[in-house]
Amino acid sequence: MKKLKRFALNDARMLSREELASIEGMNFCVVDVCSREGELCVYDHEYSGSHQVVTVGTCKEFSYQRPDGSLFFYLECV
Repeated sequence: MKKLKRFALNDARMLSREELASIEGMNFCVVDVCSREGELCVYDHEYSGSHQVVTVGTCKEFSYQRPDGSLFFYLECV
């Protein structure tokens, strides 16, 4: 693991996402399209000034009843 140099916690912009994840103890991957329940997904993303903000959600299975009485199942990021 790469050692981090001394840095100011108030200015996290100079750290890469891998370095930030190692500080926080997080290592995860998120998907754009849900393929199975429980996986991490991108719920929302926006640009705030010069930064991209990504909101992470979890894939959840939902269902609804069609007019013909059959059930339709789908996955959605919540």
